Amino acid sequence: MLEPGGRLIVVGLGNMGKAIVTGLLRAGLIDAGVVIAVDPHAPAVAGVRRVCDLSEVGPLRGTDAVLLAVKPQVFPAVSSALAKAIGAADDPGLLVVSIMAGLTSSSIAAALGQRARVVRAMPNTPAQVGLGATAFAPGPGATEADAARAEQLLRATGPLVVRIDESLMDAFTAVAGSGPAHLFYLAEAMTAGAIAVGFDAKTADRIVRQTLAGSTALLSAESAVSPAELRARVTSKRGTTEAAVTLLEKAGVRDSTAAAIIASRDRGRELGKG
Repeated sequence: MLEPGGRLIVVGLGNMGKAIVTGLLRAGLIDAGVVIAVDPHAPAVAGVRRVCDLSEVGPLRGTDAVLLAVKPQVFPAVSSALAKAIGAADDPGLLVVSIMAGLTSSSIAAALGQRARVVRAMPNTPAQVGLGATAFAPGPGATEADAARAEQLLRATGPLVVRIDESLMDAFTAVAGSGPAHLFYLAEAMTAGAIAVGFDAKTADRIVRQTLAGSTALLSAESAVSPAELRARVTSKRGTTEAAVTLLEKAGVRDSTAAAIIASRDRGRELGKG
C-alpha cells in the first residue's frame, strides 16, 4: 500500500478513520510506526503517533499517502494546511484518499492543488467491525497505481470493496452508507413490537439483535438465493409471517424504503454543490 519509506497521514481519527487504521494494523498491512494521525481531540490508536495539526507532520512526500477522514464541513479548515504540506515537497504529487461524503475528487484536488492525485471512497459504518462495504473512484489525474494502492488501503474496511464511476458515489452512499440506519430503524421497530406483545425491554432487545444477526448471516451465506426467495421460504400461506408481510405491503414499506434511498442520493448531490 505504501511505497518504501512512505507514511500514512490520517487526517481525522473519528469512527471511520480509526476503523481503517485499526483494520490495517489488525491485518498486518501496515506498521503502526509509519502512521501519523492528525486530530487534536481523538485518542490515538495504540502505537500510532497522534499530532494536533499538519504543521507537526512536515513536508509530505510522493511516497506518503493521505487519508482524508474529516467531516466535509471541516475540510475548508484543513485544506490550506494540507495544500501547503503537499506543495512543499519536491516530487511530482501525492496520493490522497478521501472518505468525505459529498465532496467530489475534482473539488478536493482544486482545494489541495493539482499535485494531489485524489481517489474518492465511501466506506460504511460496519467497517468498525471489519464488515464494511466500500466503493472507490479514482479522480482526474489519479493513476492505476494510485487506484491499486487505495484499494489495498480500503481492504481494511471489510470484504467488499468495489470500484465504481464517481457519478455513482452518491448512489452508493445512499444504499450502503445510509443502509445500516435502515436496519437499525427496523431493529427499533421490531423491539417496540416485541415489547407490545409482552416481552420486557431487555429480552426484546436480545431477541431482535440475534434474529437480525442470524438473518443477515443467512442472507450472506445463501448468496445464490435472492432475498425475495429467502423471504418466501419463511412465508407460509395464511401463516403468521404472511400476515406481517401483507400489512407491510399495504403500508407501503417497500416503496418507502426505495424512496428513502433516492432521497439520500439526492441529498448527497445537494451537499456536493455546497
